[in-house]
Amino acid sequence: MFLTTWGGTIFFGVLFAIFFAIDKRRFINAILFLIFLWCLFWSIMAQVTTESAKVAIIAGTATLIFVGLLIIGMTVVYIADGVIALRREGFGLSNALSILFIIGMWMGFFFVIFSVLSDKFAGILLPFGVFIILAEIYIIVTFSALFLYAILYRHFPKSKDCDFVIIHGAGLLNGCEVSPLLAGRIDKGIYIYHRSGDKAKIIASGGQGGDETVSEAAAMHDYLITKGIPEDKILLEDQSKTTFENMENSKELIDSLTENMDRKIRTIFVTSDYHVFRAGIYARKVHLKADGVGSKTASYYFPNAFIREYVAIMVKHKVIPVLLVGGLVLMLIFQ
Repeated sequence: MFLTTWGGTIFFGVLFAIFFAIDKRRFINAILFLIFLWCLFWSIMAQVTTESAKVAIIAGTATLIFVGLLIIGMTVVYIADGVIALRREGFGLSNALSILFIIGMWMGFFFVIFSVLSDKFAGILLPFGVFIILAEIYIIVTFSALFLYAILYRHFPKSKDCDFVIIHGAGLLNGCEVSPLLAGRIDKGIYIYHRSGDKAKIIASGGQGGDETVSEAAAMHDYLITKGIPEDKILLEDQSKTTFENMENSKELIDSLTENMDRKIRTIFVTSDYHVFRAGIYARKVHLKADGVGSKTASYYFPNAFIREYVAIMVKHKVIPVLLVGGLVLMLIFQ
């Protein structure tokens, strides 16, 4: 019963606060945040339902209706956004991820139902059904944890003062033109620059792809100049090919410029909103002390993009979520 008590809520709330205060960019923070919210919800429910049987029925019914509407709403939104993405961005696996994700989850659910209700094939199907339901619990828990924590991390207040603003590159149009996605990142970086009192240096970070005639950093430089940013405020990092290299190379550049400074260097990186938390994880890995700010992404593009982020993060972090989710399931079974 620990997970449904105020004791559990306080314990996981304090534990999350400690880890969050130490470093906001830890993956484990996402899992702890979800467990805290879970404990908080059930503690409130337990408190409310002790008032009377009528209140308990109303609260339980309202919860079921909310969960049902949430599942239906997510299904509709993910499929609709997937269709829009396919029409606007072209047919391809990366633009169909939200549709495939929803179809896969529903197929797994119906397979489990069929394996439980089937008399003839129960002995064969039930083990697969158990595996699928555990896999779906794992996906739902970790996906929800990352989604909720990514929102918290992205919107957590950032310091107005900074010494460096790192703007992450993105693919160029026609090999040399800034795309709307990249323009959104640059404009956000300019906003951060002005918010700091025009004192920060802007690092345009992005190499040259095989289908590009100039580096992303060079294209960003030209865009920044047209927006009135002084030449001496722009630094180019034009060798990176990945987000990890964006962080690694930018850190080396910052270190080379600040090695004789005896004060704390404040850095903010700018990328698309769906990408902020994973970029923050990479910044931590290269020991770059930086907070992330996200630029807005078209709503139809977000589900596919976040699923890619989820997969990329989970590939890098396997042990922690398996242990924590497994422990959570065991606690729920044996409480």
